[in-house]
Amino acid sequence: MNNLRTCKCVSRGWIVTALVLLLFAFPAALSAQKDKDKDKNKGSGQSHSGSSSGGAAGHQVQSHQAPSGGGQTHTTPSNSPNSGSHPNGPASPNPGVRSNTGQATPQNPGTRSNTGQATPQNTGVRSNTGQTTPRNAAQPGQQYGRPNSDRPNPQNASRPSPVQGGRQFGSGRPQTIRTANGGMVQRDAAGRINQVHTPGGAVITHRPDGIRRVEVQRPGGRLIVANEHGRGGYIQHPMMFHNQQFVQRTYYVHGVAYARVYRPYMFRGVALNIYTPVRFYRPGFYAYAYTPWGRPVFYNWGWFGTPWFGFYGGFFAPYPQYAGPAFWLTDYLIATTLQEAYQERLEANMQASAYAAGGPVGITPDVKQAVADEVHRQLDQERAEAQAGGAPSGGMPVFADNVQHVFVVSGSLMVDARGQSCPVTEGDVLQLVPGPSNGPAADTVVLASKGQDCPRGSVVTVQLQDLQEMQNHMRETIDQGLQTLQTRQGQAGLPPLPPSAAGAPVDSPIAAEVRPDANAATDISQVAQEGATAEQDVINQSGDAAGNASGPVTISLGQTIADVESVNGKPEKVIDLGPKKIYVYRDLKITFTDGKVSDVQ
Repeated sequence: MNNLRTCKCVSRGWIVTALVLLLFAFPAALSAQKDKDKDKNKGSGQSHSGSSSGGAAGHQVQSHQAPSGGGQTHTTPSNSPNSGSHPNGPASPNPGVRSNTGQATPQNPGTRSNTGQATPQNTGVRSNTGQTTPRNAAQPGQQYGRPNSDRPNPQNASRPSPVQGGRQFGSGRPQTIRTANGGMVQRDAAGRINQVHTPGGAVITHRPDGIRRVEVQRPGGRLIVANEHGRGGYIQHPMMFHNQQFVQRTYYVHGVAYARVYRPYMFRGVALNIYTPVRFYRPGFYAYAYTPWGRPVFYNWGWFGTPWFGFYGGFFAPYPQYAGPAFWLTDYLIATTLQEAYQERLEANMQASAYAAGGPVGITPDVKQAVADEVHRQLDQERAEAQAGGAPSGGMPVFADNVQHVFVVSGSLMVDARGQSCPVTEGDVLQLVPGPSNGPAADTVVLASKGQDCPRGSVVTVQLQDLQEMQNHMRETIDQGLQTLQTRQGQAGLPPLPPSAAGAPVDSPIAAEVRPDANAATDISQVAQEGATAEQDVINQSGDAAGNASGPVTISLGQTIADVESVNGKPEKVIDLGPKKIYVYRDLKITFTDGKVSDVQ
């Protein structure tokens, strides 16, 4: 019994001792926690490094100085993907600053979307396949209209993220500035000039590649279009044949003048000019061009070692062999487009970085097949026109038949991608997205692109007039290729023509009435010179009048109808299309969508 009482006493003693210790320890622990919280609050807002409590690895940050010319310092998380190297596209006059992707800024950075990872320029990666197509892996297709399993699906294509970065101008929104003398300057969100309207009626467009294009409308429906320095362009005017109206263009390129004929057509309220051939071949020749060859053909183009081919070496590679004329014509089409653009860039003294060879090509085999399929369709159309005696087709434009037509971009232009502008340049490949539309533009999916702002697989909206000019250029170039195919038969690896395909082409009745304008070279050069002088005057006025109440009137996208009327007055005409309204002024047309400015012309 005494032992039991002793144990109970001892136990009570230990319990009392433990309670006393806890009473002393609790205030000390509470004080330590408060001190820790104070230190943590003092350190908030500052960069942290090293390891956090508990031994977890900290988020280390490294600073990377941008290359000379970038003028910025980017902080890059150590666990971000490496940017790698990629070929640069043509340098624009005012290259934008790439947005914060978490990587060091490359030399001559273009404006890129905030992707968080490096985007190689010409990856050659087929969508949803996980494979990369190596350079020179292009093989001639064996059939037309094969399933497009490797190409981006136009129905499921994604739009690129809005473009970030670049010098801000006008609160980061595109602006239209009207000057006191009746001129107008349109700038993009980065402040770069897109278009200038002179008081004399000239329209000067600054293309994404930096080359200027001058357009002047003259009495009698004459339109003069001049490229940089007046070294190329065309003169357009209406012509009548058998009580039917046509349009003739006299092109002046590299000192040579030649004429083309087009058929005017109104589609969705947009005036289009559709290329109309005036020379056709025998039915046997179209059958020859339409049918695959009996054996693969190895053809020597003679391009290797030429400057233009080296310039686009990282974007385009010809087929190593050809299964039929349509594939030969496909390479002819793409190569001619790139050669013309390269020569135009040289004549304009524009500097640009080459699309270096050694990596995967930008135009992959599946894209080549899509272009070959379109070439095949155009051959079929011309053969039908030839069988009709050379009469021009009276049908609707090519993009009106709800077919996924393919277009090869013939000249650089800005397109719309979810409300943001991005460029497509010569040789890029677009595919029409079928679907009902009543507007002046159509959606296309990018199949191949050299630029970073309009990547492969994105959906971009292109004006119908621009799509028609791409299709015109394709048909014109195919006609040139057919002539070359006939004259070079049996040479450089081409098989000789069968007897049914031989014979000179036959002119249509309108061909006798088509003659190049005698003064084309002089008129084009004069327009280019006058446009350059008038443009500079308008640009100077748009800057000098800043802050002057009687100076330029600024119209920006997103402004309300009341905003526009407060600075521009009541319009001369209002076109009410429901949610869309068009205000027509003397020298200006403003489109409102849901009460806000969506376009200015």
